[in-house]
Amino acid sequence: MANCIMKQQVMLVTGAGQISMAIARRMGYGMKIVMGDKNMDNANNIATIMNNAGFDVVSVRMDLSFRESILQFISKGQEYGDITMLINGAGVSPS
Repeated sequence: MANCIMKQQVMLVTGAGQISMAIARRMGYGMKIVMGDKNMDNANNIATIMNNAGFDVVSVRMDLSFRESILQFISKGQEYGDITMLINGAGVSPS
């Protein structure tokens, strides 16, 4: 079993902002959370906050306006297990 990788339930999150983080915190405990944003500073900041709070988050650069970016985002999530939840928070901030 040395090469056995434990698969997890995976949550994909688009848009690394406060609304996405709030939803992910409410719904994603115990899941692998893949936080995607076209701005890696945003994705890394939210991932750090959530990881410090006990969540399991990885940040990924992704842009919803490019199909290839979306497909890469999905593939990254599938590396960890079955994608069971999607939070589409990209573009919901009034700013």
